[in-house]
Amino acid sequence: MHDTLKKPRELLMVSYAIQYPEFAAKSKVSGELDIDPNKVEHDRQNLLKLERAILETVCFNFTSRMSFPYVIKIGRTFHATKKLTKLAWRLAIDSNRTLVNLQYPPHIIALASVYLAALLTSFEQGPIPVPSGFCTSHEIAEILGKPGDWERKFRCHVQDLQDIAHPIIDLFIQAAQNPHASTSPTTPSSPHPTARPNASTAPLPAPYKADQLMRLKIVMRESEYPPRMRVSAAAGTVQTDMELGRNEGAVTTTRFMFAPPGMIEY
Repeated sequence: MHDTLKKPRELLMVSYAIQYPEFAAKSKVSGELDIDPNKVEHDRQNLLKLERAILETVCFNFTSRMSFPYVIKIGRTFHATKKLTKLAWRLAIDSNRTLVNLQYPPHIIALASVYLAALLTSFEQGPIPVPSGFCTSHEIAEILGKPGDWERKFRCHVQDLQDIAHPIIDLFIQAAQNPHASTSPTTPSSPHPTARPNASTAPLPAPYKADQLMRLKIVMRESEYPPRMRVSAAAGTVQTDMELGRNEGAVTTTRFMFAPPGMIEY
C-alpha cells in the first residue's frame, strides 16, 4: 500500500497498458505511452481516494486473518467428522472466488462452510453411519439451519450462513454448466475455445450436478428466514454523502463491527 501511494503514476501507466492495448502497441514502436495528462491526474486522485477508503474500511488493521483455522475449531465444536471438516475446508477455499470474504469476517465464513458442507453431504441422501462421538451431516445441517444458542456463541445469525452459502452454490452451478469456461486456482486462464481437448486439457468432472444444486437452492429458499436489517452498531444518526478520501479538514473514518444487533459488548 505504501509503495502504491508513492508511485501512483507507475501503476496508472500499467493500468493504461491493460485498458488500452492499442496504445500499448504504439508505445512499442515509439517507446512512449501517449496518455492525456489530465486523465492521468484525475485517475491518480481517484486511486488515492480508493486507497484511503480501503484503509478506513479495514480500520487500518493490516493483520489479515483467514477462515481456515476457524474451520477446524468449528468442526471440532460440532463434532464433525474428518471428512466433513475437509470438505468445509475446501469450501472455505472456494469462497475466495466470491465476494463473501469482503462482506463477512473469517469465523462466519468458516461457520458457513461447515453448514454448506453438511448440506451438500446430506441433501437427498440417507443417513451415513459415523464413528461414535461424531455428529452426522444431517444433524449439523439441522442445528445450523435454524436459530439457536450457537448464534450468540459465534456472534452470527442463521441468515448470514444462508447468505454465504448461496454464492458458493452458484459458483458450483456455473462450474457444472460450463466446465470449459470455469477456471480453478491452479489454472490461471481458460483453454482456448478452438483448442481440441485432450487428456491434459480436458476439465475435471464437476463434483456436483447443476440440477441437484438448484434443487438444494429451492429447498433453502423455501425454508429461509427473512434477511435481517443491517444497522450501525454505534448509536447516533447514519451519515450519508460522505466525501470519499478527503485529505483536508475534518475527516470521518468509517468503522465496522461484525456482530448481530444486541450482541455488541461495550
